[in-house]
Amino acid sequence: MFTPKPLEGRVAIVTGAGGDIGMAIARRFADAGASVALLDLRAVATEGFETGRALPVACDIGDPQAVSTAVEMVADHFGRIDILVNNAAAETPLGTVCDIPLEKWKQTLDINLTGAFLLCKHAIPLMRRQGGVILNIASQLGHVTTPGRAAYSASKAALHSLTRSLALDHAGDGIRAVSLSPGAVLTGRVARQAGGDEAAIAALAPLHPIGRIGKPEEIAATALFLVSDDAAFITGTDVLADGGYTAR
Repeated sequence: MFTPKPLEGRVAIVTGAGGDIGMAIARRFADAGASVALLDLRAVATEGFETGRALPVACDIGDPQAVSTAVEMVADHFGRIDILVNNAAAETPLGTVCDIPLEKWKQTLDINLTGAFLLCKHAIPLMRRQGGVILNIASQLGHVTTPGRAAYSASKAALHSLTRSLALDHAGDGIRAVSLSPGAVLTGRVARQAGGDEAAIAALAPLHPIGRIGKPEEIAATALFLVSDDAAFITGTDVLADGGYTAR
């Protein structure tokens, strides 16, 4: 018996697709039948994707003209846009507001928040044609925070608020907006910041009641659910996939 794939015929944009979580989401969506545009600062490799179903696009999402050009390129190539995943995030240094250089604060907001704004600004007019889903990848640190994470936490909390506004403003266009907040996930970036995989696990696993940190594939599985028709009644809210971090 033939079982249709949940994203068959749909087109998704995933930003930050060169990172572990972004690539895991892109691959999960492709396996579910979607065509995927992979946006990153530099074009990413598309080995393992079905021929013609993956479009690498080099794009600085903090650059308004680059974003406009990238979205137009995706629409021209695939003919439509159904799903937008704002996943790209700046690598933010630790520091209080007294310590963080102004340029690093601005860079964090430019990528984590304004980048999502720009993608939405240019993608929504195209998504209105048939409706769609905006998924903003936020963080548990948008709900709570830890010392030295002023810039990162502020940007992710703002992304939660932007998600709610998008949901209200564009429900009439048939567009849902949801944010997804992972806890600590074992990515190359997290391992590098901690000094290696084992150091990251040792430092971060005890903070999660579930007793471990997450995997990119687990975040991708949650993302697939949220953009699928199975989540059609979910909009304007944040979904925590944080191993119980915020329940402490």
